[in-house]
Amino acid sequence: MNNCKKNILLVAILSTVATFTIFPRLGSLPLREWDESRLAASAYEMYDSGNYLVSTFDYKPDLWNTKPPLLLWLQALSIRFFGLSETAVRLPSALAMFFSALSLFYFTSKLSRPLAGFYSALIFLCSKGLFFYHCGRSADYDALMIMFCILYCGFFYLYTQLKQNKYLLYFFLCLALGVLTKGIQAAIPLAGIFIFALFDKDLLSLAKNRTTYIGGGFFVFLVGGFYFARECASHGYLLSVWNNEVGGRFFSTLEQHSGDGLYYYRFLKDVQFSYFFWLVPASFVLNLLTKEPQTRKANLFCTSLALTYFITITISRTKLQWYSLPTIPSLCVIIGLSFDFIHRTLLKKFFLLRAKQNALSVGQNAVLPKRNAVSFCSNAVLQIVVSLAVIAVFYSPCSEIIKHNILSEEAEENKAYYSRVTLMKAAANNKLQHRYTEICYLNEERAQLDFFYYYYLKEKGIYANRKIFEQLQSGDCVQANRPETLEKLDQHYEIQETDSHISSHIFLLKSKKQQNNGNISDNTKL
Repeated sequence: MNNCKKNILLVAILSTVATFTIFPRLGSLPLREWDESRLAASAYEMYDSGNYLVSTFDYKPDLWNTKPPLLLWLQALSIRFFGLSETAVRLPSALAMFFSALSLFYFTSKLSRPLAGFYSALIFLCSKGLFFYHCGRSADYDALMIMFCILYCGFFYLYTQLKQNKYLLYFFLCLALGVLTKGIQAAIPLAGIFIFALFDKDLLSLAKNRTTYIGGGFFVFLVGGFYFARECASHGYLLSVWNNEVGGRFFSTLEQHSGDGLYYYRFLKDVQFSYFFWLVPASFVLNLLTKEPQTRKANLFCTSLALTYFITITISRTKLQWYSLPTIPSLCVIIGLSFDFIHRTLLKKFFLLRAKQNALSVGQNAVLPKRNAVSFCSNAVLQIVVSLAVIAVFYSPCSEIIKHNILSEEAEENKAYYSRVTLMKAAANNKLQHRYTEICYLNEERAQLDFFYYYYLKEKGIYANRKIFEQLQSGDCVQANRPETLEKLDQHYEIQETDSHISSHIFLLKSKKQQNNGNISDNTKL
């Protein structure tokens, strides 16, 4: 089998694994509170209003979430093509994870090391931290940012090895797109790139290359152009960016998201990269001990990226568990390089042994067809053994992710809270006992999570009427999600439950109870 056919086979295997680890039942669970639900609501508002410059929440300029809008653009485009749903807003992140895995294979195959790319991508697809929460299967920024970080780091490394200016231009383009996805966080790997270029003595050649200035100018045009236009459209945006993303987030603890110096170490070791974590130091040492300059150099490049990123987020005062996810691709490549070295070393020893046996057979006047048949069988057995070894290593983490995705079960402690949007979605899809044209939602109960589902109801032809309690009237259908709301409704109205799900209920307000001298009369109609 020639190299092209081998690469096609490896890509086919990776694509099959990626399909099962990323896409099954992508929209089965409701959107998560905070980031995901807020982004999904903003994406719909962008699609609905046609304002693609200023991201909004509740149709007001959003200065709490100050990230650039590239992900929102892709989500709005997905909504336009596929309609409003959880799957539509999560699809850009899922596709980003798919292309991230293939990108790891692409960069190593360009350097004639396809097996290293295959193993790196396979480890990436079996890293549960990337697929369980807030990344590859959610409508958050991280998956898309990780993809662009892989791309611009990969293109920079290709430039240093192949010295082709097109890769330097691709580097600046992907860097710009990464920053337009999640702002300053996407630029953190630049510190690792700088350190590698310094030790690899590439800084001087970069400074002398006019492509560096063309690409840098293009980056400034795209990124600087957006921030300038956004500030002009909504004054105060740049100050909010500084407070939320740069100085405020790095030098102070925002929203009580704090942790000690081992915060990210524990998450990587115990949760996000648990299956492969202890392979990293062994792989790093093995890669250093090889006699292959390409392996050692790639090993140092990925180590520089991972360490500088890890140190940066560790010394930052604000800590969130998903901040450590961008270190995983570099760790995957470090391990992938060592797997590739072991694989090729074993093959080399096998073929040397076969060559000696063949030479001995020739000396003993062995029959050629018989010798070829034995060699063919030996190669087939070797391929089977290698395949079984790969399956043995990756079966457990891969099956855990696939099982998690296929089941897509709501955690028991979350069922009561998310019953509110489950009931809203069921009403929108006419899966309840009653059909509604309007449902009232109390501002006193309002959660960020609700907005996307207000819009979902709207798209299905149901008006989500947002009121304060004093605006309620007899005849309203009201969704109540809290016990205190139910108690208050029962105190002031004759109510009839029409539908419910766990702790959320829809009530028809039949008549208002009139209070006289502290006593409640049950028979007074409005």
